Amino acid sequence: MYMRLLFLALVVSAIAPLPELAAQFPGSPLAVSHGVAREGAARYRDPPVNVPGRYVVISLDEHILYLMEDERVIWSAIVGTGTGTRLAGAGQEWDFSTPRGMFRVQYMEKDPIWRVPDWAFVERGVPIPPLDHPSREEVGMLGTTAIYLQHDIAVHGTNNPELLGQPVSHGCIRMTNEAVRRLYHEVEVGTPVIIY
Repeated sequence: MYMRLLFLALVVSAIAPLPELAAQFPGSPLAVSHGVAREGAARYRDPPVNVPGRYVVISLDEHILYLMEDERVIWSAIVGTGTGTRLAGAGQEWDFSTPRGMFRVQYMEKDPIWRVPDWAFVERGVPIPPLDHPSREEVGMLGTTAIYLQHDIAVHGTNNPELLGQPVSHGCIRMTNEAVRRLYHEVEVGTPVIIY
């Protein structure tokens, strides 16, 4: 029964705003906490995904990433998430919220190069260059490691760890470089990631 409610919550969250959806369920729609979250502690009454092995849960309200195995927290780290602000310019609009839902790790990179999107040039107040222009690639902006959930959403490092624990990004999930490098070695392509 719990897994059916979870599935329904994930499906409906794409349609209904999450706060309204959460009000329909006792506690969080994904989790029932048991005491203080710590390594080895049971965080869920039932695992929120029905897969063998590890998975990741990211709480946007807590700004914490949990590495899970079954119902147990294996490891956790503080994160920075999307600000939820909006930007318009050059005939386009962007929403800098971290998306909620079920994802899977698509690919992972060490020493990633940021492919600078149009919004970054609009935000900087400079003309948008062609897609093949050298200014479209910036080294070091994603920290030392990036774990991609979509082509434009990643869990990645940061050069400003003092900003973690709050909404700070343009939608990606930021971690310390050390934490994301550890996560890189703990997950693999296909690992489920739940963001709520």
